[in-house]
Amino acid sequence: MPLIYKPYQATLANKEGQKLYYPRLVKFGKMVNTQKMAELIAEKASLTAGDVHNVIRNLMSVMREQLLNSRTVRLEGLGTFTMIAKANGKGVELENKVSSSQITSLRCQFTPEYTRAANGSATRALTTGVEFVHIKDVAGSFVADDVIDKDPDDDNKPGGGSGEAPDPAA
Repeated sequence: MPLIYKPYQATLANKEGQKLYYPRLVKFGKMVNTQKMAELIAEKASLTAGDVHNVIRNLMSVMREQLLNSRTVRLEGLGTFTMIAKANGKGVELENKVSSSQITSLRCQFTPEYTRAANGSATRALTTGVEFVHIKDVAGSFVADDVIDKDPDDDNKPGGGSGEAPDPAA
């Protein structure tokens, strides 16, 4: 299945005063939750959906424990999870004045696993062989232009375009 995109117009103009159009990925259907993932995995394994669901819940619990113990978690074939603290605008002049009260946010960063090709380029496991298709090529006349041109943030919650995944340990 290809990734489907639609055009969206930037809200800010470029140096020439133009509001350019860019591709934006579209999400279809409901978000796939833990139970649905367990059912889909169970179809490919010799486990029940309940067994898989239990493993996923335990994975989240153990990942949270490890991440909050200042560890990085790597799941081979998937990627690496690590905690990132930000102290936006709360810097201090002296090293000995640094404290946890400066931390303004904490998030879990996910980096997809990758391999290096002979030429040195990186190939990410989750994005290898991806194809892109314009929404009108999939939905045809069923998609009105106002749906295609609506606010780009409407279709990208949660996840947005920041490259940051929801925290699996929360």
